[in-house]
Amino acid sequence: MVQDIYLTFDDGPNDEMDNILDILKTKKVKSTFFLVEPNMREYPQAVLRLIEEGHYPALHSVTHDKRMLYEGNPLNVAEEMRHTQKTLYELTGVTSHLTRAPFGSHPYMKEDLRHGLVQYMMKMWDWNVDTVDWKHHETAPERIIENAIKGIDAVAEGPIVILLHVTKGTASVLSRLIDRINKDGVQFRAYDPEQHFTMNFWDDNRL
Repeated sequence: MVQDIYLTFDDGPNDEMDNILDILKTKKVKSTFFLVEPNMREYPQAVLRLIEEGHYPALHSVTHDKRMLYEGNPLNVAEEMRHTQKTLYELTGVTSHLTRAPFGSHPYMKEDLRHGLVQYMMKMWDWNVDTVDWKHHETAPERIIENAIKGIDAVAEGPIVILLHVTKGTASVLSRLIDRINKDGVQFRAYDPEQHFTMNFWDDNRL
């Protein structure tokens, strides 16, 4: 049985984006990037490149701020994602409906916030393998590989969505991480809206 593995990268683009894209190109691996709106404006060429090279551009908000996103108006998240969606289209001509809530959807994305995404016809992915690279990328990048392998082994069945971030430490181990994962029966994939599946901490199948 083929095991579908989705490498997903949050918080780009930034100075490490080209390095990560170079590695993915060398390894012939397609991935999914959850992009922050101001970063997209700062690095538009990186956004264009990721699309040209077959990766999927997804939405990761404007502010990446817990208070701005999750307090107050229940449409805050949907509005930020829509703004990010519009910027992506302005830069590339591509429309994406896939979102990821900053810091993960639990406990922040209560039902009213999720309903806002549904109203805006958006989808939302979390992950089922956390490399914790946000914590280890500067001091112990080898832990990123260890956490990924342990997480993959713990998934009993179904597709695997791995959380990574666009950082120098993650880039430093990415090639070896791919080599460790890449074995018979593994298929690296980028998100495909035509083959969407539910992957959120609330098991909300509307998303």
